Amino acid sequence: MRLIFALIFFIAPFTTVNADGDYKVESIGALTEESVPAAMRDLLDAKGLRVLNSEGKPLCEIWFRKVIPTTGQTVDGAFFGQIKEGTFVGIIHWIKDGADFRGQGIKAGYYSMRYGLILQDGNHLGVSPARDFLLACKLADEKDPDSAVTFDELMKLSRAASATGHPSSWNLIEVYSDEGLPKVTKSEHEHMILEMSLNTDKGKILVGLTLVGRAES
Repeated sequence: MRLIFALIFFIAPFTTVNADGDYKVESIGALTEESVPAAMRDLLDAKGLRVLNSEGKPLCEIWFRKVIPTTGQTVDGAFFGQIKEGTFVGIIHWIKDGADFRGQGIKAGYYSMRYGLILQDGNHLGVSPARDFLLACKLADEKDPDSAVTFDELMKLSRAASATGHPSSWNLIEVYSDEGLPKVTKSEHEHMILEMSLNTDKGKILVGLTLVGRAES
């Protein structure tokens, strides 16, 4: 299994609680933005999600694939290792500038999201509860979403999104109940996590995506 990227910091395991109405999620229609390649738009669900911040203002919009392909395999230390590294998962629209799990800035705009894994070695133990991340990638450099993406290609796409030497990385966590999904919860570290159910070719999976908050140093 190819190793995707390194994040050198520590975070304790997540515990999520109700967001007390601070952040909310609402359903929106299909993605029509023409800067997103038609080949990607055609793979997306007809409904997206809009996340509103504590002031009720839009933070971001996300459209996931109708069906996320899987390999049927598992990966040690990963919640979602059945998804092949580099797989196109969806599109995110940052309405205002944001910051990823490393604290790296990301400019407002549209980005593809591809699945990635952090390194599993002694230097990266405790980075997150598991190895799973989504990497935001620069659309202008994207390719056919169903084509294989090499390690170097994935790193180049995501480093272009962060404009740094590191990929734009967004932490994924496991969700244990489908009650009230989709919804936004708050972790004990004040991270805002979008919890949702996604369709794969092997059935539904429950996923949490950290949209606000960074790893503890």
